[in-house]
Amino acid sequence: MASKEQQVASVITELSTSTHDYDDERSLSLCDQWLKLQGDNDTLALHCKIVTLIRLGKYHDALSLIGRKFRDNKEIDLTFEKLYCYYRTNQWQQAAELLDDAKATHPNNTAVRFLEAQLLYGQDKFQQAIDIYEPLLQELDEQDPMLSEVQVNLLAAKAGLGFLQPEADGVVDVDGLDYSGCEVTYNSASIHLAQGNYARAAELLELARKQCNERSKLQDVAQEEVDEDLAVIATQLAYTYQVQGRTKEALTIYQDVVNSKIHDGAVNAVIANNMMTIQNKDDLFDAAKKMKLATGKEADAKLKQYQKRIISRNEALLQMFMNKHGSCKETAQRLLKQYPDMDELYVILAAATYHQQHKADKAIEELKTYAKQHPASLAIRFAAVQLDLLSSQPAAALNTLEDYLDHVHDDVKATHRPAVVALQVWLYEQTGQAEKAMSVLDQASKYWKDNHQAGMPVSAKSSSSPSAESQQQQTTPSILKQTAAFKLKTGRYSDAAADYEQLVKADPTDTQAIAGLISAYAEVDPAKAEQYGDVLPPITANDTLNVDDLESVVPGVKKGYMKKDPSSDYVKAPKSKKKRAPLLPKDYDENKTPDPERWIATRDRSTYRAKGKAKKAASRGPQGMVMEGGGIGSTGSARLAGRQPASPEPAAVEPTKTEPAPSPSKPKPKQQQKKKKGGKGKW
Repeated sequence: MASKEQQVASVITELSTSTHDYDDERSLSLCDQWLKLQGDNDTLALHCKIVTLIRLGKYHDALSLIGRKFRDNKEIDLTFEKLYCYYRTNQWQQAAELLDDAKATHPNNTAVRFLEAQLLYGQDKFQQAIDIYEPLLQELDEQDPMLSEVQVNLLAAKAGLGFLQPEADGVVDVDGLDYSGCEVTYNSASIHLAQGNYARAAELLELARKQCNERSKLQDVAQEEVDEDLAVIATQLAYTYQVQGRTKEALTIYQDVVNSKIHDGAVNAVIANNMMTIQNKDDLFDAAKKMKLATGKEADAKLKQYQKRIISRNEALLQMFMNKHGSCKETAQRLLKQYPDMDELYVILAAATYHQQHKADKAIEELKTYAKQHPASLAIRFAAVQLDLLSSQPAAALNTLEDYLDHVHDDVKATHRPAVVALQVWLYEQTGQAEKAMSVLDQASKYWKDNHQAGMPVSAKSSSSPSAESQQQQTTPSILKQTAAFKLKTGRYSDAAADYEQLVKADPTDTQAIAGLISAYAEVDPAKAEQYGDVLPPITANDTLNVDDLESVVPGVKKGYMKKDPSSDYVKAPKSKKKRAPLLPKDYDENKTPDPERWIATRDRSTYRAKGKAKKAASRGPQGMVMEGGGIGSTGSARLAGRQPASPEPAAVEPTKTEPAPSPSKPKPKQQQKKKKGGKGKW
């Protein structure tokens, strides 16, 4: 029999092998065997068990074991293990206190700084995490195994910052990176997705999916882990399709991930929320079930803060769509305590008031109150403008918009947004202020034209974003088109022609600009109008179009009132009548002849026999009625009617098996009444 030392050595050897093979369940069992041989207080065996529990994701068990066995033990330092468990279980307060102790004990330690950045990332403090990751990446040696982890986490932090603050500084160009690993490729795709480069994001996500499959073949990785990674990549790809309007493809991918039954709370919550938004208000009952999944405890522990905020907002919207206006307001008020800068919640509160009371005045008052607290909120102002317009008050809507523009006067880009300019011009038109509308268009056109010609970004926020530059290139023609169209509408044909000429030179294939240029030149220079008319694509002939019928149509009159030409040889084809299939009962049998009396009331049928009191009444009849076959004394001895008793004639039907009719029962003889015994009377 092997000695105790030999058994311990054998267990340690097996433990080393199982750890290298990532067989953590086997490793945990071997740790228990080791502790059984050496005793429950063996420090090295306990440390190995704690690490194994962390690798298995049993963080609470690891923290519990550390608290029981290492509370007063100073021989071994488990600060990093405790920090990581606090990080994975979202215990931020305990993690912050322990981190301060670790930084004091281990100053400038690479592992401590790395854990600090992870803690900041877990709390959605992405910019602070980036400030730690970037210098750490520069300090690490190329051969250091931590280098790849720092690079991956840095990209993840930048992607998170892009989703949390789409217009934040520090958007990075990731096209020059080495896409050799699926983690780097996936996080780079997420950065492109946050910047709005959806096509590039989809390409990188497809590449990440391919790399993940190849890794499972080359490396000894568990298939369950590979499936979880593929589910995350597929969900992100489906979201990329969804924001591009390719909802059918997105739904297909979402459904495939759901059918794979991946046990990842974050993935399932994101899919449930995104599928609910695609369905919109089509199936509110199914949406409520998906929302319950998206707001579960398992999802809450794994989702990022900005993801929880979006799901919570959708929960309030769902309650409003289901006419639960009270619950909607309670949810929105609760969320405002967590996210006071979330302007959409104020709009949801006003919308719930409007739908509940069907009065715009109360909702407008609420929005004006919210606008005093957040004067630079475009969402709140636009909601108030919309309600003013629904109440047919364009002047009030214009006052609301001008009040907003006064508060954001220093932000030149905000005041010259195409949507804001278009709304302002339209409101000026509705209130009869055409000159002010023209002035606003001229200022906006000049602003975007100057910035576009200078070849420089409008603000530092878009300095490194390719999507911002492309958006700026699209904004300039949009503003110029609005200006030209308004000039054409107000009779300033020469100015309109000049603007349209500039648009055509920038894009000769823009048929809308060419059509506007022809309309403007038709008023001032018909020769040039004909010249540009040749550029327009020819009108294709439609063989099914009858010109004579079009000429006979009177505008505003229905087609049925048109006068028909009597000389026409057109003959209307007769409508074929469709025979309706007979409705047969479920127990219909073709071989069985139906009862000919089935349409007659039951009491009038020949086979009807009364029951109970009705049976006695049927045999007697009312007082004074002459009964066939009966005498005065109901004995049947005298036939006062003087004729044979009538009997129902049988119907001429095929012989069928019938049950004999029950014979009338004889009346029971009356029982003799017993004499009451004489008793003592009361008196």
